[in-house]
Amino acid sequence: MVAVALAGALLLAGCEGSAGPQESDPAQAEAGEVTSPPPGPDDAVASTAPSTSSGVPELVPVAWPDAPRELTEVEQEFMYAPGPYAGEAYDEDAAYQAVLAMEPGSAAEWQRAIQSQVQGDYAEDVQAAILFDPSLSEVSAGPTEGDAPEVEAVGSNHFAVVLDASGSMSAQARGGTRMAEATSAIADFADSLPEGSTLSLRIFGHEGDNTDAGKADSCASSEVVFEGEAAGQGLQQALGQVQPVGWTPLARAVTDAAEDIPEDASDGIVYVVTDGLESCGGDPVEAAEDLADSGIEPVVNVIGFEVGDADQEALRAMARAGGGEFTDVGSGADLEEYWAQEYSRMMDAWSEWRQAELERVQDEGRASMAEASEVGQRLMDGAQDEGERAMDLASRLQDEEAVDRATGNEVWRWALDRKNEMWRWALDRKNSNWRAAYREQTSSWREVYDEGSARWSEYYRQQRGG
Repeated sequence: MVAVALAGALLLAGCEGSAGPQESDPAQAEAGEVTSPPPGPDDAVASTAPSTSSGVPELVPVAWPDAPRELTEVEQEFMYAPGPYAGEAYDEDAAYQAVLAMEPGSAAEWQRAIQSQVQGDYAEDVQAAILFDPSLSEVSAGPTEGDAPEVEAVGSNHFAVVLDASGSMSAQARGGTRMAEATSAIADFADSLPEGSTLSLRIFGHEGDNTDAGKADSCASSEVVFEGEAAGQGLQQALGQVQPVGWTPLARAVTDAAEDIPEDASDGIVYVVTDGLESCGGDPVEAAEDLADSGIEPVVNVIGFEVGDADQEALRAMARAGGGEFTDVGSGADLEEYWAQEYSRMMDAWSEWRQAELERVQDEGRASMAEASEVGQRLMDGAQDEGERAMDLASRLQDEEAVDRATGNEVWRWALDRKNEMWRWALDRKNSNWRAAYREQTSSWREVYDEGSARWSEYYRQQRGG
């Protein structure tokens, strides 16, 4: 706690040959140890107190009852009630005559007499500098639509592609086989995802063959052939090795897709690419509904590749059950256009939020850095002005032979040392607070940028009313 009254040796920094106060530790503020609010202007006390026998008043500390820690000596030098000739009220002649009228008898008393007249009003800025908090406001929860529930915090998001590898996918399409066009479009979509996105590729119906003899093996086949960073070379290699041969265990593949989304993912989108209906006796609608109701509640979209009219309604029901939608594509070009639209929709959903948040972080960060600079600069300027005035008064005392040369030199040196120590403390605090504000802005900016990428599928689901 700041002492209510200090002995004479503590009132004057540098007195009696002192080596000067120790520098404060800026890391204490940055570590969050300083939490008390600064007092209001009514907390300041009068600048005069009962005089000593020589007529020189004791300096009166500004009360800070809830100081977060004991102040260093140099910080205490700021924390006295201002003198009558502080700041813009400075009048050298009046201050000089006031000092003479006190009739000081020693160098220490001359120092205290000068300080009592020119002491600056620093308390509010010193407390602001010590209590400086560089933290910015919380990142917003992001866009919501209508009565949609508030979105929970995002961990990461995942894209799970479930690809039909039944024999019918080997049929000729407009620009090659259905499988060739589908895998090419999937690869292009993966390349468009933001850096760090994860993707899995599950194929089904790729074992056995499409005869009755091969049906059991084919209907039991559902396998992840790739999982990891979407932009990696591994996906391209996995897509190139898919060979369509068997039946269509669609329900099994959708059920198994629940295992494809990482445990730490808080959201995911499943894309089922198929050219036909279930042919292994499963219930794809029930499987999609169960998947959508799982802990991470993924969206299940179904892309029908050259699906006949009679089969589209069944696939559309499956998509509805999975909280997604059915899209009919007739060629690889159509499928590529579908992926492009998906990308565009997701971009539109989160980009406005991300941009607004980035601008907020930048504005708040700049304001925080400006505050650190302005408070520190005011303290530096005040210490400089007060010190120079004290030095001028000390020089005038000697010039006009109010004190002897030795006393005059001692008082002048005290004023210089005190000014330098206070100015250096203010500079260090200004720089450390500014750096803390800059680090906070940079950290928050990266958090928002990464969060924006992770929210793709959240916003996408909200747009669809999921």
